[in-house]
Amino acid sequence: MSLMEQGLVLMVIGMAVVFSFLVILIFVTKILSAVVTRYFPEKEVPVKASAPRIIGGSADAEIALAIAAAAAQSKR
Repeated sequence: MSLMEQGLVLMVIGMAVVFSFLVILIFVTKILSAVVTRYFPEKEVPVKASAPRIIGGSADAEIALAIAAAAAQSKR
């Protein structure tokens, strides 16, 4: 067998090993995700009541309110 053939065989074997490892990794990850989701579900966080909307307000007031909220959020 020539050196080129040995190199091709080694490349194919290496790629097959990596491919099979990745396939096994995908299945193990899916199984582990299902187990964790089943036995350790996420706790539901209650949703806080939002601020009351301004009814009949102008578009400028809503824009000013959005700017103020963004400024307050960026200072945190």
